[in-house]
Amino acid sequence: MMRRRLLSGLITVSLIAKPMADYVQPAYALIVFDPSNYAQNVLTAARALEQINNQIQSLQNQATMLQNMARNLQRLDFSSVGQL
Repeated sequence: MMRRRLLSGLITVSLIAKPMADYVQPAYALIVFDPSNYAQNVLTAARALEQINNQIQSLQNQATMLQNMARNLQRLDFSSVGQL
């Protein structure tokens, strides 16, 4: 008796749920393009690239400075090294 009632309840629920599932529409996503946001992102990327190029130039200048300092130290004779 209990089993029959459970089975009839499941059948009823499945008969009600099936038509409801047919009414569900799939969601569609659309692409949204925001020109002002795109322009801002391009400007941000350009500024970041400029900062990276400035850092590269700074590191190259530091490397040149260290090479020049090494050359100048090699030119010193040992008598002047003691005065330092």
